[in-house]
Amino acid sequence: MNKIVILSPDSIEVKMAGPAIRYWNIAKELSKHLEVTLFTPNNCLLKADFPVIEFSRKVFIEHAKKADAIIIQGTKLWESPYIKKLGIPLIIDLYDPFIFENFEMFSDSTFSLNMHQSSLTILLDQLKHGDFFICASEKQRDFWLGMLSAINRINPKEYEIDKTFYHLIDIVPFGLSEEIPTKTEQVLKGVYPGINRDDKVILWGGGLWDWLDPLTAIRAISKICEQRSDVKLFFMGTVHPNANLADMTMVTKAMDLSNSLGLTDKYVFFNEWVDYNKRHNYLLEADIGLSLHFNHIETRFSFRTRILDYIWCDLPVISTEGDILSEYVTVNKIGLNIPCEDADTLAETINKMLSNLNDYVIGPNLKKQFYWQQCVQPLVKDRYLISTGKNEQLSIRGSSKFSFYFVKLHYYFRKKQYSFLIRKIFNTLKSRFK
Repeated sequence: MNKIVILSPDSIEVKMAGPAIRYWNIAKELSKHLEVTLFTPNNCLLKADFPVIEFSRKVFIEHAKKADAIIIQGTKLWESPYIKKLGIPLIIDLYDPFIFENFEMFSDSTFSLNMHQSSLTILLDQLKHGDFFICASEKQRDFWLGMLSAINRINPKEYEIDKTFYHLIDIVPFGLSEEIPTKTEQVLKGVYPGINRDDKVILWGGGLWDWLDPLTAIRAISKICEQRSDVKLFFMGTVHPNANLADMTMVTKAMDLSNSLGLTDKYVFFNEWVDYNKRHNYLLEADIGLSLHFNHIETRFSFRTRILDYIWCDLPVISTEGDILSEYVTVNKIGLNIPCEDADTLAETINKMLSNLNDYVIGPNLKKQFYWQQCVQPLVKDRYLISTGKNEQLSIRGSSKFSFYFVKLHYYFRKKQYSFLIRKIFNTLKSRFK
């Protein structure tokens, strides 16, 4: 394989969230081995050694027809069925099992079952048309092997090729940079209003998604500040940089809780979003990195990418137990795990860790396995895109596009997110005519 087209599901710009960061780095790393063209939903102004093109149907088709494969993730394949008709092998990125996230996002919707059926339809469409699949961990791979088995993508023809089925689905985790992070400016201690130079900063890296638990962190800080005044909780991102995505309910819940406890701008700080290339300054100044979630199925199959940033910057970690990276934290002794929704234990653990920060050492060998160069190896090797059992799969009928869009429209209208709806409809129509 010589030429690959990558379609990012998220805007790639100065401020980026997880999917955009993943596709930016995969493209950068693969460009060292292959001819790469990266398509983005926005007009990307970041400098790259490969073409970065704002997505339009016409231009995308021109490049895709000359490619040996297309990497795609999320809803784009289902929204743009013409991609399936190009006859170009499709590499489906399954690192984000969004059907589980949607359980939390739409849990209070009267159409939650309809939303789930629509999400499952999108997912099954990917499993049907994909020629090669990637995911973030062995645990995720086991889940996707089960899904592929259910539609008979795991069959005797594929077994003849590779009895492990790694030719069909392999692991491309989220990665971290090989570059050693070096502080370039003071951003928190003694600079950010309300945070003193000698304070201890507990950092919440990344966004406040509905399936995460910032509330326990806030309650823990409320308990700590009764005993000491030098511990501050800083949320790095509360406003998603992609305006086409709806606001998370959890952001409002967290701010309301902090306000009700009198903590906001005294002990708890909500930042809008940090520039991707400046995030290391916040991580290097912090004393502890947090990754907290609830006890539900999303946790079990998640891959908490914020923990990789903590590892990159040698930041000790406190995480809720239950996901694969929290297991990594304890096994490698780079932090501590706590039970779900236990503010008392979290407060005790923060105080304990602040007294023994030197006990948590993140050596270079722990980082190497997550370097992007290592992560993308399954996409560089020769032995994939050789599936022969695709035609043996079962035929499954899912929900219609009308049902999907109607449910989402009803949900956001009920949430009174009118400006988001108008923006989303406008951008959707705009993309249709590109």
